[in-house]
Amino acid sequence: MNKDNLRQIFDNYIKRFDEFDQKYTETYKWKICRKYPELMHDALNSEPDEFADKLKAVKYCTYNIIDSYTQPFGGLVDFAREDPVSVQNMFKNLYEEDNGDLKIRMEKISDFFTKSGELLERFTPGSYLFAQNSHSVSSYLFLNDPDNHYMYKATQSQRFADCVEFLDDWGT
Repeated sequence: MNKDNLRQIFDNYIKRFDEFDQKYTETYKWKICRKYPELMHDALNSEPDEFADKLKAVKYCTYNIIDSYTQPFGGLVDFAREDPVSVQNMFKNLYEEDNGDLKIRMEKISDFFTKSGELLERFTPGSYLFAQNSHSVSSYLFLNDPDNHYMYKATQSQRFADCVEFLDDWGT
């Protein structure tokens, strides 16, 4: 990897951050990364009868990062009103430490998909509106622990990797 190119990109980004923030509203994403783990921790440690409302506060803090036309996070809030223990356990299992073991991480993600699909069929059979997807689950992971989980757009990330001459496989 070309660390000089990487350093130059970061230096330019930092120097021009105020300009980028005015044009592209960069800071709100970082504010969400600061707020999300606190709110999620509070929700996951709450009593089942409080969980749905606390999860709704977490969902609102994510602004437009997860929910758009489809509403995977909104669906989980709705499902938490009906079965808070299941949704709470889904997130607890997703966030359980895996010590960087990608096999374990993928199993946790798969389990999250399976359990959310079961709730979807139980409460809104045949609906696609509240279905989880790779973006939603990677967002839950990223927002909860941005130092160890990443969220990116593939095309822009490939351009960045090319620019810094990062030739290793950086995943899907």
